[in-house]
Amino acid sequence: MTRAQRPQLTLKIMFYAIFDVVGMVSFASGALWFAQGQSLFIPDFPSSMAGALAAIIAGLLLMLWAAAQILRELITRPVNVVEEGK
Repeated sequence: MTRAQRPQLTLKIMFYAIFDVVGMVSFASGALWFAQGQSLFIPDFPSSMAGALAAIIAGLLLMLWAAAQILRELITRPVNVVEEGK
């Protein structure tokens, strides 16, 4: 029986993962401001409804872009097949 080897974590994938986390924080900050009217991590960000909406949209777009780049990196890497039991 054969199975695919686990993908290796590279510097490029880590770079995209950092952008993904930044997008999550931005999205969460905007959503929390809409829900409770307060900031999450950065004081006075967002400070208005327009800023919260911009943070949600920017965070969502950044997360989608980063996730797509990570998947692209994983798909384009050659897959090594390991045979079990031999």
